[in-house]
Amino acid sequence: MMNLLAVDDEMINLMIIEESLSDKGFNIFKAKDGEEAYEILSKGNVFFHAIILDRLMPRMDGIDLLKKIKKSEKLKDIPVIFQTAMSSVSDMTEGLDAGAFYYLTKPYSRALLIRIVQTAVEHFIKLLRAKEDLHKGMGALRHLVRGEFQIKTIRESHELAPILANACPDPERVLTGIMEILNNAIEHGNLGISYQEKTDLHDNDKLMEEIMRRLENPDFKEKFVSVNFDKQEDHIEIRISDQGKGFDWKRYLSVQAMTKNAFKTHGRGIFMAKKLSFDDLTYIDEGRTAVIRIDLGKKRSELLTDFQE
Repeated sequence: MMNLLAVDDEMINLMIIEESLSDKGFNIFKAKDGEEAYEILSKGNVFFHAIILDRLMPRMDGIDLLKKIKKSEKLKDIPVIFQTAMSSVSDMTEGLDAGAFYYLTKPYSRALLIRIVQTAVEHFIKLLRAKEDLHKGMGALRHLVRGEFQIKTIRESHELAPILANACPDPERVLTGIMEILNNAIEHGNLGISYQEKTDLHDNDKLMEEIMRRLENPDFKEKFVSVNFDKQEDHIEIRISDQGKGFDWKRYLSVQAMTKNAFKTHGRGIFMAKKLSFDDLTYIDEGRTAVIRIDLGKKRSELLTDFQE
């Protein structure tokens, strides 16, 4: 069973969440406001896989609770799903700045609730597995100056991401972003899975099945993603190149695109990677090459201050 904390001052909303997810392998814990939720989280006797958080509540609202969660080393990685009727660009930007990644707009369908929660948990489990590899004797990678890698599969991307992260000054910060860019290069670049195709495949729980099928297809199986790591005097540059057709990357790095895709299961990964994991992210070669910049010498406390500002 996976544990989910639902936080809402409306009992009917908590009932809907429990009825929708309890038969999907989730054990639902409920809190009526931010203060009660933070008390539950602070006890530390339950490992939560996701949090569904209402925006407007008495005592402690959703934004304040989210900020407290993101400041906690023990809680910061738990995916938080904001449920809100406030969907303006400014409202959503405030949520992003506080650390929200997933959104549900009230009223929402049971099917959408299930898809969003399952997606959030899937990403969280992948992150936990990758973080385990961060602490398996790879500290010497901090001395890596230059490296070239080639990968073909999602499994290989999850093996490479911790290696690249460990070569950076703040591995946990950059890990999720590197995973996102590598996966995009494989799924959308080399395998040619379009945004709409991914939506349909994800909704029917067939995404991984289709990825495996295409990896065995003669049209795709020989394609690879090349990765170049280069540590310079004041920054690290990582270039991730696929062999696809390219894409209109600028639309996915804009705030407008982020708010448009915020209520969907995907489409905002590279925006969040740039915002949270890297000091800069851009694309060249018509979108086939991601250029990541990670500044050296900048402390995590300074990065968090920048993010919150």
